[in-house]
Amino acid sequence: MPIIGTIAGASARGYGGLRSFAPSALSVDYLVVAGGGGGGGGGRYAGGGGGAGGLRSTVTASGGTPGTVESALSMALNTSFTVTVGAGGVGANYASAPTSGSNSVFSTITSTGGGAGGYLAANASNGGSGGGSNEEGSPGTGTTNQGFGGGDGIATNPYTGGGGGGAGVAGANSTSGNGGNGGNGVAVSITGSSVTYAGGGGGATSNNANTVGTGGTGGGGNGLKPNGLTANANASIFTGGGAGGGFGNNGNNGLDSGGYGGSGIVVARYSGTVQKATGGVVSTSGGNTIHTFYVSDNFYTGLGTATTAKATGGTITYAGPYVYHTFTSTGSFVPSQTLDAQFLIVGGGGGGGGNIGGGAGAGAVVTFGTQASLTSGVTYTASVGAGGPGATTSADGSNGGSSSFSGSGYTTVTALGGGFGSQSSNGGNGGSGGGAGPNSIPGGNGGLPSGPNTFAGGMGYYTYPYYAGGGGGGATGKGGSGSSAAIGGNGGQGLTLTNIDPNLTSANISAFTGMTVIASGGGGCGVRPDGGGGSAGGSGGTGAGNGGTQYTNPTNPTSFGSGGGGATWENYTSGDGTNGYGGVVIVRYLSV
Repeated sequence: MPIIGTIAGASARGYGGLRSFAPSALSVDYLVVAGGGGGGGGGRYAGGGGGAGGLRSTVTASGGTPGTVESALSMALNTSFTVTVGAGGVGANYASAPTSGSNSVFSTITSTGGGAGGYLAANASNGGSGGGSNEEGSPGTGTTNQGFGGGDGIATNPYTGGGGGGAGVAGANSTSGNGGNGGNGVAVSITGSSVTYAGGGGGATSNNANTVGTGGTGGGGNGLKPNGLTANANASIFTGGGAGGGFGNNGNNGLDSGGYGGSGIVVARYSGTVQKATGGVVSTSGGNTIHTFYVSDNFYTGLGTATTAKATGGTITYAGPYVYHTFTSTGSFVPSQTLDAQFLIVGGGGGGGGNIGGGAGAGAVVTFGTQASLTSGVTYTASVGAGGPGATTSADGSNGGSSSFSGSGYTTVTALGGGFGSQSSNGGNGGSGGGAGPNSIPGGNGGLPSGPNTFAGGMGYYTYPYYAGGGGGGATGKGGSGSSAAIGGNGGQGLTLTNIDPNLTSANISAFTGMTVIASGGGGCGVRPDGGGGSAGGSGGTGAGNGGTQYTNPTNPTSFGSGGGGATWENYTSGDGTNGYGGVVIVRYLSV
């Protein structure tokens, strides 16, 4: 009978025996976890926990029923594949419903974002795992082979919310005035260590004497009691955990709001410790090479060193197979040939509030991920937003400028500037929200965020003689709220540069000298006008400005897109908030 031989995807041909052929594909295991759902709440309602992001995996187990381990992907060599890391959903506040988490994608594999928890009298949302209901709605359902449904709340006083579903277990129903616990996640060992992902968020309770639902293992956030008497309900980032439910009886978007869902994560793994692809943070373990993606990017199944630029504009550098064009001020980008490019776009940080003010929010961050075809000879504009001016004395700071990339035949992509730190009222809405000022009773609300990689600012606090501004939101965390001890809220943390792209170091791109993190929120002030001790300014996230202390001015931010610090009292110091740090635009493309 005839013999037909195939070696590594290529047919054996010719005379004189078998010939050797290079592989034509790479076999890749994966873990794809979507963003977790935001926590419910609103009005007098005890919110349900957010559902965990859907979890699909070729290692250990997938989520939901039946939890089947999936098959590895065969990925063509020298090809770029899309990686999308889903953002966590936004929690309910006094003015708006929570949102579900966003999907995560690895090539052809999509995991579904976690469902939002119940809000007002509405049902919780379906998702990878379903959200838990509040006391009147119905819980959300999960997705086959990704996650489980949420638990049910109780509609008699004390009102309670059900737990959000997890990848491994359904969310629990609430009982006897206690919030339902979030469902546990699934432990996956694709990185060489067993790590649990995709736990559901806990449900809230309307009675401070009762118990809130705890978040499920795998990053789920805990539920809240009225008036924010427990910690915030945010899920852990990079886990896909569902957020805890809030209880919005104060009509504010502060401590009793539903939490933020945890952002997702994507992990790719192939056999051997010799690197065969680029993208994400690369490591080795157990004879495998692992690519971990914390933000959206591309997975390129090839290696090589870029040596030739295909465009002009900005400061040009080469790292691995990529060419980078870095713009720290507005300029033109002109391709010399048609090319597929990706963009890192960071808005300018907001300015800090003056005279006992809140810290400013970070600029929004659009990470490498979406690929666009740019036409040869067309002039595109990289617009870089300036940092927002800090306030002078008794005034609010200013929002940072927005950054963008635009041109003929291309849909403009924009990263908003960070929200201003306030002096006396609510923080500014922006990329990430600015921190509130403390000069109104009980203190203003934090500014609201704008989308992925942005978080809200913190609340201010005022009860004489204790004044504390809220911290500005950062790219990976909400700004802290001012406390009753005249301690300013800390700024939210930003994104680590090497988690965006391992090549984003000062050794490769000089503009990053002195920076490891970008887009952090500024710290709020802390002061006692009566001269008493114990007050302190909030710390900014890494690279952001610190808040002013009793007799010390706030500090300046030192990294792209980071917010300024809130000022202390003008009777003690200048009373001026600090300026935000400007944004940056980087264009990246393959050149191998």
